[in-house]
Amino acid sequence: MIAIQAYMTVRPEKREEFIKNVTEVIEASRKEEGNISYTLTTKVENENEFVMLEEWKDQAAIEAHNTSAHFQKFAGSAKEFLAAPLDVKHYQA
Repeated sequence: MIAIQAYMTVRPEKREEFIKNVTEVIEASRKEEGNISYTLTTKVENENEFVMLEEWKDQAAIEAHNTSAHFQKFAGSAKEFLAAPLDVKHYQA
């Protein structure tokens, strides 16, 4: 299993639009072959800081996800939502 943590700081004025768009990605990603879990959390102390917690069966599942239409659409628009660079960490379990 491979775990991914993607840290995102969202512009306050784009928060609601971000949530709408990321919800679509979450729903579609959970249906993907090889996805174990896909969950978005937010920090209690800053509602504009989010962490996407992902668990995947293997690297092939991640590669398929990264090329999926829903992920590509979201990735293409992420810059308009983010106030800081995306910080992604991978862990092999």
